[in-house]
Amino acid sequence: HFVNNFFHIQHPTRGKVKFEPFAYQVRLLHSYHDYRFNINMMPRQSGKTTCAAGYLLWYAMFHPDQTVLVAAHKYTGAQEIMQRIRYGYELCDDYIRAGVVSYNKGSIEFENGSRIIASATSPSAIRGGSFNYILLDEFAFIPDNIAEDFYSSVYPTIASGSTTKLVIISTPNGLNLYYKIWTEATENRSDFKYVDVHWSDVPGRDEQWRDQQIKNTSEEQFRKEHECEFIGSTNTLINANK
Repeated sequence: HFVNNFFHIQHPTRGKVKFEPFAYQVRLLHSYHDYRFNINMMPRQSGKTTCAAGYLLWYAMFHPDQTVLVAAHKYTGAQEIMQRIRYGYELCDDYIRAGVVSYNKGSIEFENGSRIIASATSPSAIRGGSFNYILLDEFAFIPDNIAEDFYSSVYPTIASGSTTKLVIISTPNGLNLYYKIWTEATENRSDFKYVDVHWSDVPGRDEQWRDQQIKNTSEEQFRKEHECEFIGSTNTLINANK
C-alpha cells in the first residue's frame, strides 16, 4: 500500500512517477516482509534497488527504534540506494512522512528513533554495531576475502535477535560466497528464502531485446548479467558454451 500510493521514483524517461511495482517486485516486497533471511538473484537493471529502497523507507518510518544498515560492495553503491530513499522520502505526502532529526547523504535519523545508515562492506563498518535490518547489495561483487570477513561480522548481529532481518541482493559473479549461500537456499539447507527473477519477467524484454543485448555486448556477458548464470572461469581456451 505504501509503495503504490506514497513512494515516488525517478523514471529514466518519464521523470518523477509513483512507483508501480511489477509482479516480481510484489513478490520481493512480500518476501522482505514475511521472512527473516532473504537472498535474491536478479538480472541487471530490473528495479531491485528501487524495490528495496521503498521497503526500507516504509520500515524505518513505521517501526520505531530500528537501525537499518544499507551496505554495498562500494560506498558509492550504498549512497545510490540512500539517494533513492531520500528522494522517496522528500516526495511523500506531509501527513504520511515521518519527521527527521538528522538528514544527510550517508544516514537518515527519524524522530521515532529509527535510522538508516549507508556503509561499504568492510568488517570494521559493522563490528560492535546493533542492527535490526541489513541490506547487502551486489554481494557477489565483493572480493572473496572481504566477503567472508564481512559476512562473519554481519551474521552474529542478526542471529542475536528473534526479529532481525537480512536481505542479500545480487547478480551472479562467479562461484563465491554468494553462490554458496544461494545454493544452500535453493536446496533447502538453510533458512534463507530465495527469490529469483528472469530477464523476461521485466516488461518490455523479449527475444528481440535479448538479441540486441547480445549483439551490443556478448553472449557470455548476457548469460552472466541477465540469464543470471554462475559462470566460473571465463578465460578458458575453449569457450564455455562449446
